Amino acid sequence: MLWIILAGGVAALLARFFSPEPEPIFGKYRQPGRWFWLKYIAMRLLLWIRNKMQKHINVDVDGQAVHPLVHKERMQTLGEHPLAFDAIFFMACSMDGTSLIVGSERRHHNVINSPIYVLIPGLGLLKHKKLPDTCLFGATNDAYGAEGIRIQPIEPLKTWKVEFDGFMNLKEDPSREFRVKLRCVYTGQWPAFNYDTDLHPHSMAKIIAAESWSRDYFKRLQSAHQSHYEQMGHINGTVQVDDNTYSLNLMSIRDHSTGPVRDMDLLYRYAFYMMFLEDGTMASVIVVNQPCSVSMMESGYVCLPGGAVHNMEWCDFQLYQHGEDGEPPTDHAFSFKAGGTIYRVKVKGEEVAFHFVGWQWEAKIIEMFSTFEINGVKGRGLSEFHYHNSSGRPSNVAATDPEWFADVVKKTYSTPSPYSLRDATKRPYYAK
Repeated sequence: MLWIILAGGVAALLARFFSPEPEPIFGKYRQPGRWFWLKYIAMRLLLWIRNKMQKHINVDVDGQAVHPLVHKERMQTLGEHPLAFDAIFFMACSMDGTSLIVGSERRHHNVINSPIYVLIPGLGLLKHKKLPDTCLFGATNDAYGAEGIRIQPIEPLKTWKVEFDGFMNLKEDPSREFRVKLRCVYTGQWPAFNYDTDLHPHSMAKIIAAESWSRDYFKRLQSAHQSHYEQMGHINGTVQVDDNTYSLNLMSIRDHSTGPVRDMDLLYRYAFYMMFLEDGTMASVIVVNQPCSVSMMESGYVCLPGGAVHNMEWCDFQLYQHGEDGEPPTDHAFSFKAGGTIYRVKVKGEEVAFHFVGWQWEAKIIEMFSTFEINGVKGRGLSEFHYHNSSGRPSNVAATDPEWFADVVKKTYSTPSPYSLRDATKRPYYAK
């Protein structure tokens, strides 16, 4: 009997090793191949070695310990590449549905990509008057934002000032315009989650092991790297809409990304869930597909009311099964594991809006204000879906741009990446 079992095992291994590599689903989503487990073990070993080598403490000139992200908690110097970036993002909500989305992605020439939404129960969803376009001009060197948006760090990893002063339109009736004044302070209440150091080793090894390895692949992976971290906390303040003032006491997530280049034409899709529960638990889960570097990146974490932060080990959400046609589902579910607990998540979308990011609208972002139920505990938050977009930025939208911007766009996009997802017939991306 034993030899039969051994023979069967050997046959199964041989069949595995000599089987052809599976084709990527829909040409984008690579699946584990015959060498997956060998590559997985190699990655786990490399990650273990890296973790051992990185265990050192940063200190200041007086020898005091300094958090390794403190130097990131300010406006970063943009690199030489025309697509260099420095981006921050805030999302916040309360259990009654009051919600805030605001962000600022700094680029060269004092241009930013920046959305802002304010959802007030009984009034509706307010959005910046330029949306769905997010190209804003006239940024300064003392704050993130432009054209009414102003975001400033106050104390590293603790407090940020978030402000807006300008006009917003009601999504349901864009003819209704409101003067809006937002005055808020974000306070971080959990440790920051650093994607460079805090991802679960199983999740990280699985991501890389599923790819087809080559020298060129690892060069692409390295060039695609961006610094990214997130932090959970609260936003408190007020928002004045015409003559009415509303107090804000919101559970919140913020993130900060920066790097030498962010080419939105390489990113195909992502689904990003920001979840805040009635018991004080907060969670973040994101699944990303960027075909040139990672076919299925899964990452996330849970922040518990007692202060603990647990990174996500696995997630069963399959991106290609949810909204591949460009319309994300409003009613769906998934599971993930973090800190030894399996979390079962129910998602129900309510209010939905969208905007475009990039000087040529390379990305379409769908913001779905959602209710959640996780292991029986109810909550609220945001389900954000990214889709690559090739339509280009319309000429009527670009008509109000500064005269010099068309030449900047032409130079910036004149040499697209060979891994661009845009149809080659639509290059070289010149503004119309």
